[in-house]
Amino acid sequence: MTWGLLTNLWRLSRGLREEAVPYLEHLGLAPTDPWLLAEIERHHYPTEAVRAMQMPAPTISQMLKRLEQAGLVVRSLDPADLRRYRFVLTETGQTVLEESRQHILKALERRLERLNPQQRRQFAEWLEILAREEAPVLKE
Repeated sequence: MTWGLLTNLWRLSRGLREEAVPYLEHLGLAPTDPWLLAEIERHHYPTEAVRAMQMPAPTISQMLKRLEQAGLVVRSLDPADLRRYRFVLTETGQTVLEESRQHILKALERRLERLNPQQRRQFAEWLEILAREEAPVLKE
């Protein structure tokens, strides 16, 4: 059952991504770009994005360089620490992020329509519980 659950979560994620990719490409985005834009919107620092996305720092750096060249983010020195760069979304970056969110949410909504309102609430509650990061239980 556990492997089947993981398989279905992976299939759901993959299906949502595949459905959204044509829209994302139309916006000039790679499949993981909306997630990086959302992290930059929240935290502004590449190290935070590396931690949140669990991707290698050089990968995030290259992605940010591409998003900067596309005019979606702006890099500047951190006034509190001139050794650090911070990123902010441009107006275009904010618009593209919102459009990409809408496409991804529509894809998810089409799948959630298969559930009745009570099942949707229960699914959301269960997913929130399972997604929480808790300290691992150490076995002696």
